[in-house]
Amino acid sequence: MVLLQLITVVGVYSTICWLYDNLRTPLLLLLRSLQQLCLGGQKSLPQTYGPWAVITGSSDGIGKGYAHYLASQGMKVMLIARNEVKLKRVAEEITAKHGTETKIMVADFSQGEQIYERLEKELCSLDIGILVNNVGVINEKPIQLDRMEKRLLWDLININVGAATLLCNIALPAMKKRHRGLIINISSLSSLAPTPYLAVYAATKAYMTSFSLALREEVAPYGIECQTVSPGYVHTSMTEYLTPTDGKKNSLSVRLVKVSDMIRYAGYCIAKVDQTTGHWSHGMQTAILNMLPASLRLKVFTRLYTQLLHEYSETDVKKLA
Repeated sequence: MVLLQLITVVGVYSTICWLYDNLRTPLLLLLRSLQQLCLGGQKSLPQTYGPWAVITGSSDGIGKGYAHYLASQGMKVMLIARNEVKLKRVAEEITAKHGTETKIMVADFSQGEQIYERLEKELCSLDIGILVNNVGVINEKPIQLDRMEKRLLWDLININVGAATLLCNIALPAMKKRHRGLIINISSLSSLAPTPYLAVYAATKAYMTSFSLALREEVAPYGIECQTVSPGYVHTSMTEYLTPTDGKKNSLSVRLVKVSDMIRYAGYCIAKVDQTTGHWSHGMQTAILNMLPASLRLKVFTRLYTQLLHEYSETDVKKLA
């Protein structure tokens, strides 16, 4: 009888914890949407946070999507990436479509410490309202750690960990002084569990989630918001290898969410919630994974990426946003 009561208590407690973790964001999103609808008079993003949005990795994919979305909301945008040709093209697209001011800055975050002095000089001249830390690199296909090139390992560390950390360090003093601002850190669903054959990438995203959640608590007293975005598979250049060249769909390609669909949802979450997966379908995937204990999540990820290792590891290619 005592054992049955104990099991019941543990079960109820576990259910409450799961419900809180997985329903908190959608309920907050619903509540704050209703508040805006009923109260009206919602300030624009520039009025709330400041005139400029800085987006890293904005020449393609999710970063480009955020740049277009924020420009459509009246933000001026600073685009940062390593490919000048692509940056100029995106800047021209944004100016033509949204009529907002744009700036570009070429920066290769794989170069590490040496690039940040120039970045700081450029960024400190702007009234930054929103910083989107999106730039990232991934070993495109699953690979064993000992087969990875040293250069790729350093890129994963310098870009996925270093860029967001240093840019927050640069942007926060002015945000604190103005008592406003929003930092959006792009993490990944892969941060939910260690991921064999994607071990370093997943670890850098676990860092990003931990860093972002801790930073949120640090900056809240200064009137600054910090949002963590942890999407699953999004159809970008990083996940191109999952799409069959013959046009047929498989179990993974059907999970790929279009960038436009993700940005529509993620953009709506800005100023409403401090955590999101960026798309409702990724939220469902996260909720299902969170039902499993950590050891079982590890087994799920191990099985999935062992299968991917066998299917896609003919060549090891790096993709950079």
